[in-house]
Amino acid sequence: MLAISLVLAAGVYLGFALIGGLPTLRHLINQLGVSGAAILLACSLANYLLRFARWAFYLRTLQHRLPGLRHLAYYLSGFALTTTPGKAGETIRSFYLKRHSVSYTDSLACFFVERFLDVVIITLLATLIFVSHRDYQLFVILVLITLLLLLPLLQSTLPLRLFRSLAQKLANTRLATLLTQTATLLQQAHQLLLLRRLYPGLLLGALAWLVQGLAFYYLLQISGTTLSINAALGIYALSLLAGALSFIPGGIGATEGVMALLLLAHGVEREMAFSLPIINRITTLWFAVAVGLLANALLAWRGIPAPDEEACIKPATSHTTEAGKAD
Repeated sequence: MLAISLVLAAGVYLGFALIGGLPTLRHLINQLGVSGAAILLACSLANYLLRFARWAFYLRTLQHRLPGLRHLAYYLSGFALTTTPGKAGETIRSFYLKRHSVSYTDSLACFFVERFLDVVIITLLATLIFVSHRDYQLFVILVLITLLLLLPLLQSTLPLRLFRSLAQKLANTRLATLLTQTATLLQQAHQLLLLRRLYPGLLLGALAWLVQGLAFYYLLQISGTTLSINAALGIYALSLLAGALSFIPGGIGATEGVMALLLLAHGVEREMAFSLPIINRITTLWFAVAVGLLANALLAWRGIPAPDEEACIKPATSHTTEAGKAD
């Protein structure tokens, strides 16, 4: 999957470079310089560390405590497979954590809540693109109110009762087993979505993605593009959502394409609009992949080999039976 993603990305970035013009891309790289690139990568690293703090908080909530640096390596190792559809490959962490008596149900519940809160946060950031437009301000307010009202409803146990009721009616079938396992996963996730744990998780996630969005704004400033910070954050977030909804591995092509179109719509010159997404994605997505590969290499050096990629993509289906027993 990683090899396919690299080939796909190379083709997309070559196309973008040709459309935007190689001289423009070289000029942008020169403007950024070593110090500018270091700032972008530092922002990405801050994003990863804040998300790890949230992840560790969730596992502590589920009564799991692991050695700090090794746990960080486990978490970062998932980024090596972040280009898998839905970032499912990041569940490689579940296999590492199982060696520390963390059940698959617990680690997958953390993964589910992480992804869910990220969607909420990025959706909120995406609405910022409309703030400066009076015609859309009511829409922004309605989106914010809707999301804030829905969050407390996540504490409801209705889905759990529904899944278990259906499982009982469909006893001794594969669907019943799947429903039971899903209910177990949701039960663990439910513990992480209680208000006293929901809002700390939201805060850490919001800080993580805000830092990454500000890095994009910094990149725009370096390029000489005069967009407001609201527009920059909104463009970045909408591009991520488009990539996620495309179900293309890593959103490759979709994220960059939407980002370029939004930049064009905001008056950015075509050459720059097609060059900026390349720099952004190299310092975010591909930097994450590089960090993940390094974490896996360090773990292997310490005698902890990584599981194969296919197993990482489907731990929920391959190991949920064992997870249910462990709980």
